[in-house]
Amino acid sequence: MPFRRSLRASLVAAGLAAAGPAAADSATYSLTLSGIPLGTVTLQSDQSGRDYVAASKITPNGLLSAVTGYSFDGRARGLVDASGKVTPLAFEADSTSPRATRRTEIEWRDGVPTRVSVEPPRKYAADPDRVAGALDPVSAGFALLRDNAPDAICDTSIDVFDGSRRSRLSLGRPQPGPEGVTCAGTYARLEGERHSFSPQAEYPFVLTFTQAGDGRMRLERIETQTRFGTAVVSRRG
Repeated sequence: MPFRRSLRASLVAAGLAAAGPAAADSATYSLTLSGIPLGTVTLQSDQSGRDYVAASKITPNGLLSAVTGYSFDGRARGLVDASGKVTPLAFEADSTSPRATRRTEIEWRDGVPTRVSVEPPRKYAADPDRVAGALDPVSAGFALLRDNAPDAICDTSIDVFDGSRRSRLSLGRPQPGPEGVTCAGTYARLEGERHSFSPQAEYPFVLTFTQAGDGRMRLERIETQTRFGTAVVSRRG
């Protein structure tokens, strides 16, 4: 269904934003499709020394809720080393989709999942033994999208494990743009059950960063193209 594919692309963009930019920061993003409001993405994160905590929530408006029933509320904690590498320790999320309302919990040790609970379980799931070094969705967003030095944004690739699916987020090199610095990226589902709204396994997107006023770059916008127009996640204020 083309419209559902467009919604899935919109939700991919929302999911990217939903995971914490800066240390001790909070932000709200608007989610739109062809200018039509679909909901909001709110997030909070705090880094104290090596420790970080991050939380995110995708709240649909009436239209998105009526068509998809989708929502997401996730939390993560972990460690950041001197080089900026993120290592998760724990992740939990409550999510709703047309298929089910789920509770997911993951515990990590040295970058390896040691306990994975998904209730109700999906019909097809990635093998946790194959995801060493991956990040949970909230930690992945914290790693890629938090306020950071200009030479520390984009130009990287990480695997993501949400308890059921293994995916990959790849970001190209930053490029100057009309509104700031942009980088092209791709979300790819590598293993696990296909998403509710589309069998498509790969989505391109573009990130836009601007100066945060303290020498760091701040995520302002995520954009992806769909058959029903441009899906945009944009920072408020």
